Amino acid sequence: MRTTQSQLFISILFFLVTHFSSAQRPTDFELWTGGEVGVKLNKKFDVSLSEQVRFNDTISSLKKSFTELGIKYKVGKHFSLKGNYRFIIPPAQNSLHRLALDANYSWKKKGKPLSFNYRLRGQHQFGKQRTYIRNKVKFGYNMTKLVDPFVAYEIFFRLNGKNEFRVSRLTAGLDWKITKKFEITTYYRLQDDIFIKSPERQHIFGLMMSYKFKVKKSTSSSID
Repeated sequence: MRTTQSQLFISILFFLVTHFSSAQRPTDFELWTGGEVGVKLNKKFDVSLSEQVRFNDTISSLKKSFTELGIKYKVGKHFSLKGNYRFIIPPAQNSLHRLALDANYSWKKKGKPLSFNYRLRGQHQFGKQRTYIRNKVKFGYNMTKLVDPFVAYEIFFRLNGKNEFRVSRLTAGLDWKITKKFEITTYYRLQDDIFIKSPERQHIFGLMMSYKFKVKKSTSSSID
């Protein structure tokens, strides 16, 4: 039964990637790479700090780099909220600032290999004023103790007087569980402009590392 579910997951993944890659439009190849350190403060709060570098023009020039600070609050078993601040450095341009607020829902049944995540994000970038509402769904499959494949789809709705869908992303990847604290994510992403006259497509290869640890409670002792 587990083998059948795995084959079905891979078949759906292959169909989605081939379907979205069939359109003819100007394309570019990009590389997104970086790392994140996460700290679990207690049962409710997590803090993360990440650094990412992105290359475009067939992975030949720097597109941007940024540092992001996030604070996550666990509302319940399946729900959480997260605030993010991003400091962006484009090459030969003034730095940019972005604020985002996420509402997350995650589901996984004990003993079942499938998992589901939904994220609703509202974000605003200062400088070059851009405001988006983003919806993202992600399906994961617990294949082995080492690696879990996943597929995700996200769509961007731009405000700022535009009030229209502008970008879509289809992602297929692997979550590598190196240790309990250290993970590596590799993925391939198709990013499309939609509903504009001259749409472009980015083929994005991603390599992300993350390290998570908990704050240990200190025990104090007194000497009489």
